[in-house]
Amino acid sequence: MKKENSNGSTVVIQLPKAKRNLVMVGCICLMLSIACFGLSLAVIQGPILEEMDAMSYFSTLTIFASLGLAILTPIGGKLGDLFGRRNIVIIAGSVAAIAGIGMGIVKTVVPFMVLRLILGAAQGAFTAAPYILIGEIFEQKDVPKRLGLLSSSIAIGGFAGSIIAGILADAGLLKLGIIFPVFPLLAGILLIGFNLPNKKRETKAVIDYKGVVLLALFLSALLLSLNYGPKIGWGNIKIIVGFIAAIILGFILVKVERSAQEPIIPTNLFTNKRYRTLIIVGIIAYFYQEAMNMYAPLSVQKVLGQSKTISGALQFPRTILIMILPIFTGLWVTKKAANSKKAMMMATGLVAIAFIVMGFTTSKTPVIIYFVALALTGIAESFRAVSITPAAQASLDPSELGIGTSLLTFMNSLSPLFAAAICGIVFDVNKDNIQTGINGVFFLTALVAIIGFLIVLFGIKKDSSKEK
Repeated sequence: MKKENSNGSTVVIQLPKAKRNLVMVGCICLMLSIACFGLSLAVIQGPILEEMDAMSYFSTLTIFASLGLAILTPIGGKLGDLFGRRNIVIIAGSVAAIAGIGMGIVKTVVPFMVLRLILGAAQGAFTAAPYILIGEIFEQKDVPKRLGLLSSSIAIGGFAGSIIAGILADAGLLKLGIIFPVFPLLAGILLIGFNLPNKKRETKAVIDYKGVVLLALFLSALLLSLNYGPKIGWGNIKIIVGFIAAIILGFILVKVERSAQEPIIPTNLFTNKRYRTLIIVGIIAYFYQEAMNMYAPLSVQKVLGQSKTISGALQFPRTILIMILPIFTGLWVTKKAANSKKAMMMATGLVAIAFIVMGFTTSKTPVIIYFVALALTGIAESFRAVSITPAAQASLDPSELGIGTSLLTFMNSLSPLFAAAICGIVFDVNKDNIQTGINGVFFLTALVAIIGFLIVLFGIKKDSSKEK
């Protein structure tokens, strides 16, 4: 349970100010590394596979990148509760570092793919740790602004990672372009390892092996089906069997978890109305990223007739905003409890406005409209980053903080995958008219954001203490 300090405030883990700040820097380093790995490998994955004469493995490698991360994210939170957050960061972080270095050494595609899967799995084990630790070492009123720093570090890491990887690849240093995100990762491991006590359950740890296996099988069937559906057709027998298997495994997983002594997915959390609502809002708040990342550049190229360089620069203003703005939105949310709900309304409402505007795209639409609209999503993202997770954490008991935060992170990570499948269906229905298809995706994205706005407006109370 939370401990009360001399000032009457409460935290889960009490630390001297210096150590608390060093742990915070360590959390920032972990997120920098995750973002650097993701964007740098996305930039140089093609050249890496070309060097290995293995471009046919491009889509499979992409799946491997997300599969391990998705499977281990909810499990990592529970392992942190059982064995201690510091131990998980040290062990999983070290495995990720070894896998990252190994990817820069191997010269053939099979071990490279295996290491990519291991890297994603290891990252999944500690991805939620920074969010959980901030909730444990800081007072609740300080959490939003600290999460704002994490959001900024992700934006900086992704932006810097893609640029550094491109520069190193062009300089013929492809291997170093793979390995360099290991450096902030090692810094994060050391800072957390030396400054955070290993708080873990005092009772004997019981691992839900059945739940782990079932979750891995369920996610594999679901993610593979969602990934390959747009490529080989949703009516393909393999895709149909995959979805049927996912449904069956999902039912079995829920049944097993309800009776498990220490469930990996604690279904009792979903009886918490506020937490359940915030998970839905979180999923909706991430939904737009598929339309932004995939369909906005396509529209600029195919409908507006602009160059690939222009389409590649669309997110530059957005990225700059996300580097800076979350620090200030976090401070704003911290000042008044009611601001959390307002921030969630901004996170969904601004996305709706942006995609409604882009939904009327024609060949005569000025490209500046896209830059402004995507910049709006950067503002929305800055409000999302400092509102949903702190609100969800505030609705949980301290004993539920780790697994609850991991489950929220896990559900958020699945949102773009669901969005890819749904948007793909809308686009394929209108594939003979690319302008209509893309506009349909934009309007769908706006509709989802509007639903999220209404859920926040009518479904979330301002005072979380009533729900607790």
